Amino acid sequence: MKEMNRREFLTLSGAAVVALSLAGCGGGPSAPPAPPASESKEMALFRAINEVWYEVNREVVPNPKLQICKSVVYCQEAADLAKFTASPFETYEPEVDEEDFRKWNLPDDVFHEYQLRESEMIQEIRNKYGNGSYRGTAGVSNGTHDGMQLNQLYPSSQSEVREFVRRLAGHGLASLHPEQWMIGLYCPTIKGKTYTVAVMVNFAPI
Repeated sequence: MKEMNRREFLTLSGAAVVALSLAGCGGGPSAPPAPPASESKEMALFRAINEVWYEVNREVVPNPKLQICKSVVYCQEAADLAKFTASPFETYEPEVDEEDFRKWNLPDDVFHEYQLRESEMIQEIRNKYGNGSYRGTAGVSNGTHDGMQLNQLYPSSQSEVREFVRRLAGHGLASLHPEQWMIGLYCPTIKGKTYTVAVMVNFAPI
């Protein structure tokens, strides 16, 4: 396993892709602006998510009286957290490396610092958007230092995007302030496979 000190590890989060798509809710559907020629994997997936967001949420929402956002807004703080959350998987070699199964172990002290910084970044989101604004991170299992996994491959078709949005939506991301749902994405390619980590944020927590 590659050795590194804590300071080096904690600088890995960096700046995620800088992009913001403001999409109104209510009225007609709204689409993100046209991407640049060199579109990132994150922005391509963000656009694909917004193409099916309203339809998928309408299918799963339990209360038809609640409003559903037509699309989500890209959140840079959430993207930064997603990138940091994935950083040990890019830095360390997996403990188990098989075709369809990989898991990572971190040294106890590095894992402690990793969890501490992750908690700090979540709190920064709460400080900016509200105490209940952080709504979870999808695509990663990182509750213990051993057996850490990336468990969401990059959706490569519309059907896979729809299934990914269903995972994000759960029983439906609907609220009294639907225009304020936000997402951040990070999509690392590791050993030939591209994964997806997503962080959901609600600027109007209930």
